Amino acid sequence: MDNKKYDLIESNEYGRRFTVRFKQYEYDEPIENTNWVIKKNGCGPTSLATILASLGYNENPISISRKMLFNEYGFLSNGYFEGTNGVSIIYCLNKLIEEKLDIEYKIMKINYEHPELMKKTIINMIKDGYMAIIAVGPQPNIFAQEGHYIVVTSLNRENNEFYISNSYREGDNQIDITFSYEKIVKEIYRDNFDFLMIRKKDFSNYKKNHS
Repeated sequence: MDNKKYDLIESNEYGRRFTVRFKQYEYDEPIENTNWVIKKNGCGPTSLATILASLGYNENPISISRKMLFNEYGFLSNGYFEGTNGVSIIYCLNKLIEEKLDIEYKIMKINYEHPELMKKTIINMIKDGYMAIIAVGPQPNIFAQEGHYIVVTSLNRENNEFYISNSYREGDNQIDITFSYEKIVKEIYRDNFDFLMIRKKDFSNYKKNHS
């Protein structure tokens, strides 16, 4: 794979996990047999690929886009063709689990009148090995100028703020920045899942081998 299409973000002493950050803006060729371009529509598959590659799986935005776009018979699935959304990401996750990837996921919804009620739970889940896909926007926000998917990768132990992986160009300057729970919740697109939590099922062995 062309390494201009991703960054390898190393772990640090504050708790940041090793991350393969794919750069959505570098994928400007259509997926074969389609006019679907990751640079334009692919923040969902890019975010999912970032999590899976960071966990050691041989996946990338192209392989994940193919799983979202094509059904089991190799035909385009119209429901996922024009763009990705929460439904298509869950659809892809379930396909990956059927293919025996040792992963699990949980959808964590926020009470937006009292988002503080979920803060400790979300922080503890990230500490316990989950990464999270969240949708932000659709208005301009601190991560993008439009609706966009980003990844919460890990937690800074000193300030309990989150490291993120943002596949847009804005993300080039956000690798070493942490964002509070409150700041992230403020940007969430509320018509999607809030925190889509994903991790390896056997995280204890993963943690032992990657600490």
